[in-house]
Amino acid sequence: MQVQRRTQLAWLLFLSTFGCLAGGLVVTLFVTRPLTSDVLLTGAFDGAIWLLFATIGLVLTLRRPDNPIGWLYAAAGLVWTLYVPWDPWVDQLQRTGRPLPPVARLAALAGDSLWAVGICLAITLPLLLLPNGRLRSRRWRLVAVAAVVGTTVELVGWVLSPTPMTQTLVPVAKPFPLGGWAGTAAGIISWVGWGVLFACIPVAAVCVVLRFRSSGGVERQQLRWVAAGATLAAAGPALVLPLEALGLAPPDAFALPMLLAVPLAVGVAVLRYRLWDLDRLVSRTVTYALVTVLLAVPYLLVVPAASRLAEGSGSLAVAAATLAVAALFQPVRRRVQDLVDRRFNRRRYDAARTLDGFAARLREQVDLDALHGELLGVVDQTMQPTRASLWLRPQTGQPS
Repeated sequence: MQVQRRTQLAWLLFLSTFGCLAGGLVVTLFVTRPLTSDVLLTGAFDGAIWLLFATIGLVLTLRRPDNPIGWLYAAAGLVWTLYVPWDPWVDQLQRTGRPLPPVARLAALAGDSLWAVGICLAITLPLLLLPNGRLRSRRWRLVAVAAVVGTTVELVGWVLSPTPMTQTLVPVAKPFPLGGWAGTAAGIISWVGWGVLFACIPVAAVCVVLRFRSSGGVERQQLRWVAAGATLAAAGPALVLPLEALGLAPPDAFALPMLLAVPLAVGVAVLRYRLWDLDRLVSRTVTYALVTVLLAVPYLLVVPAASRLAEGSGSLAVAAATLAVAALFQPVRRRVQDLVDRRFNRRRYDAARTLDGFAARLREQVDLDALHGELLGVVDQTMQPTRASLWLRPQTGQPS
């Protein structure tokens, strides 16, 4: 019965998030005027991000229900989307200059305040609990408690402070702000909570680093996936921003790797899905990037020159250059793959060399006793098992 309740709760969180996003779309279609493609694309972009958090949360809660990280992601997706059905209505009221009724102001306050709760649920606490859902030691309970308390203090202080809401199109007064010294105190409390909330994020990141340094085996592979996601989140904007400036990427596309890389990596790590392929993934990515550059540059230089020399046989020159690039692809790829494996995937490179050497000796060796020892040695070097033994079936008619 407990398993069934967990499954029902997981689906309830996901469907609630999906329902909020669907409600935002319906309200947008009914109230937003003018309804442009930019409005729909922006809504789809934001909705896809929150839906991804909800989807990762659903998968983790169904596959790893004892790990709280999935539940945190599922709750973060719901918290971030609670205001979505109301947001288009509030925006349209402000565009038309109409006053906001109390319900609309409450909805605007939710959208202006719940972001802090989502940060605590989706960033700080998962970093402290990676990868097995447990704190590294009891000392880290202080950081977890500080993150929750800081979020609560920031939320309560911001709701009660007299500072207008800033996430709306036009600043709007809050529904029940405090005045005088109480309002000033609420503002100070909000800033203190904000500082504690954001101070806990780098501390939680340090926890991941310390856990990685002391980890081994599967846990180390899990944390390597998280590190890869964090690296992509940091380097992704630097790669996407130039494309966005050239008009080759949609606006705000640089935020995608920042928001999505770490949750996806955490999902893979918690599920332990193909953890041992990370070295090969990095190796292949670097290899094909280098091969693409090495072949694209000569191709771009040869085609214009060949076209001018061919004087009207441009298509033939392009075809010849394409065939030359195709002929060079495999040799260049093999050489670059070997170079990259030596640098980024040393274990696979050493294992491949060991197997190649054994295959060469196998063609010349006829002594079974010598082969027995060599084979076990190769297995130990490449697979590193805890135990290894070799059994040879005796030939028919001979004593075993």
